[in-house]
Amino acid sequence: MRNKLAEDVLNENMLHLMQCYQISLKEKGDELNSSIEFLKKTSVLAKNFRDQRPICQYSDKRLDENREVLNWFRAWEASIKQSTEIKDKEKCLLSFQTREDLTSLLVGFDEMCKDRFQRISSSIIPNRINSDVLENIFSQQRGLHNGANTNPTYLTYSRTMNTIILGEGSISRKSNTGGLSNCTTTNIYTTGTSKETCSEPCKKIRKQ
Repeated sequence: MRNKLAEDVLNENMLHLMQCYQISLKEKGDELNSSIEFLKKTSVLAKNFRDQRPICQYSDKRLDENREVLNWFRAWEASIKQSTEIKDKEKCLLSFQTREDLTSLLVGFDEMCKDRFQRISSSIIPNRINSDVLENIFSQQRGLHNGANTNPTYLTYSRTMNTIILGEGSISRKSNTGGLSNCTTTNIYTTGTSKETCSEPCKKIRKQ
């Protein structure tokens, strides 16, 4: 599913639409209670990860909201799995892959913020975060070095990690987060934090 499509059906606008539709149904509107409760949680995630305001401390309200959403999804999954009345439990939940991705997103973002604020005084802008760099590394580990290995060991990864890091540019050519007009790249051969504008690489990418 495309990110934009997912956002359109799970954001605050869809929540408002469903609430208006529930009102129009009058006494039958209670049938939409579960759907509206679900949209209340997903709209929080869409709002928080689209936010352009920086997160400057770990006590930020948006991180608390993300944790509440994650706890809600975990409680939902636990209630279904513990139920003795439901036989096909997977049909009453999001797919296993979606649940794993959701947990990875929220736990990973929370831990990244925690680690960042403990080490340096800085800020994180939620709508600039994307996982393309990590996905590129995993893709190279499987496709270029280790084949279709679904259960790699630490040793398997460590043997090729340096090769991938040194050979990987910081620009994703398949990014779903925007264009290349204002991208920057960090010089991995220096220990500083300075960045240089990548005008020439961008021109080459556009030609391709």
